[in-house]
Amino acid sequence: MRIDIFKLPIYIDNIDCKKINLTNVDFKKTWLSKTESSYNFKNYLSEESVKYLLTKIANLISGNIKKSFRLNLINIWQNNYKSFDYQEKHIHSQSYFSFIIYKDIDESKTVFFNPANNLLQAFYDPSFLENSNFFNLEFEPKCTKNQIIVFPSFLEHMVKKHDNSVTISGNFNINLED
Repeated sequence: MRIDIFKLPIYIDNIDCKKINLTNVDFKKTWLSKTESSYNFKNYLSEESVKYLLTKIANLISGNIKKSFRLNLINIWQNNYKSFDYQEKHIHSQSYFSFIIYKDIDESKTVFFNPANNLLQAFYDPSFLENSNFFNLEFEPKCTKNQIIVFPSFLEHMVKKHDNSVTISGNFNINLED
């Protein structure tokens, strides 16, 4: 019998991007990759959009929470990928979960990395890791336009080079209610 332990929850679903009315005040080239983003600027999301987004996320994750809960949207921003733009490996600190909405994209270029990636590479021969399926070192979801992916914020990820696409990303916490 095989038992997989310490699984990580990732949720993928369709989303109506027309209901996500995000107004960005400013964009600038951000991070080492110099991808154009509204991260760290004031981004305005209409009340209806907040309600739609948080309800969508709550429906996805509700099966994994044993108590009543409320979602707290911490921040949200837009990334505009131009010619050969990418994002280097990163995490989203100071939040429980994060999301990416694929607003205008043919196919996602997001890559997630196993949290034990460095340990696995330190203990196992590269040939063994490449020629066995005991451990997945990476996961590349095949998301398309009008989809959302929700994942633990500590999960290291990156975006491969691509162009002419738009994503909306954000972070939220889960507050358990009595």
